Amino acid sequence: MLGRGRSFRTRQTGALVRHGQESLTVYGEVDDGPRTRRLGAAFSHGHLDKRLDGESAKGSALAEILPIQAIGPDSYDLIHGGPSGRRRFLDWGVFHVEHTYLETWQRYRRLLGQRNTALKNRPAVASGLRVWTSALIEAGEEIDRLRAAYIGDLGRRVTDHGRALLSAELALDYRRGWPPGLALRDALAAAEPRDRLFGHTEAGPHRADVALYVDGRNVQNVASRGQQKLVVAALILAQESVLAAKRGGRGMLLVDDPAAELDRGALDRLLDRLARVESQLIFTGLAPREFPSELVCARFHVEHGRVDAL
Repeated sequence: MLGRGRSFRTRQTGALVRHGQESLTVYGEVDDGPRTRRLGAAFSHGHLDKRLDGESAKGSALAEILPIQAIGPDSYDLIHGGPSGRRRFLDWGVFHVEHTYLETWQRYRRLLGQRNTALKNRPAVASGLRVWTSALIEAGEEIDRLRAAYIGDLGRRVTDHGRALLSAELALDYRRGWPPGLALRDALAAAEPRDRLFGHTEAGPHRADVALYVDGRNVQNVASRGQQKLVVAALILAQESVLAAKRGGRGMLLVDDPAAELDRGALDRLLDRLARVESQLIFTGLAPREFPSELVCARFHVEHGRVDAL
């Protein structure tokens, strides 16, 4: 494991396996402007306990203090996974640059559930449905506005990273979750007979997606495994640069096995881009030879829950 940066300082880590039960505790400190915040997480007996400054906290509170992103095997889901993974990627970015987004998204999800209940409750559908639909439209349009503004900034940075990493034009196509050219109100009205039939709301930002194109063609259809890794890296690096511009680079980027599936030239281009990020960087791999020898940073060996500096 290699680490660069000082935004997060780990004070205590520990792992214990007892009677088949695995437990893990991680504690660290984050410089949050003039304050130092204490973050901790403990996993034991199947339960994850999260702490902020010694008090129980939600995951969103910890994420607000220390945004964490990763480039690793699971990142390929951004290309091959379903729309929900790409929505999470998009929502993660908007959440960290728009302070009102989480509250608006949570309100939208509650309203969506209430509208779906009204759709299933057929005797009350005429009266109840209008109330929930009107409120859903207001929240949904605000979510779409914030997402569209974010995707515009993100897309420009993705194109820049795509040119550097792939020598190709990488582009995003934001699909908001209802037909283009229609207001959300009109889309919901058009879909209402079908919504009543199936008991759930079809159109809305909960159905949004982001399509990825390289030189005008769908990434899934034309990119090799190594190229897909560079596409994913371009997406995450673009998101990191948006966050850095808004919040001064306070965050952490985890990179697992950076050399995997890349030739020397592609790896050099990736390392050059990674060297420019403002977030704290942590590289992980199974063997020292997997790390670039020219990378200057702190090095650690992790085995059986023990962390040793090299």
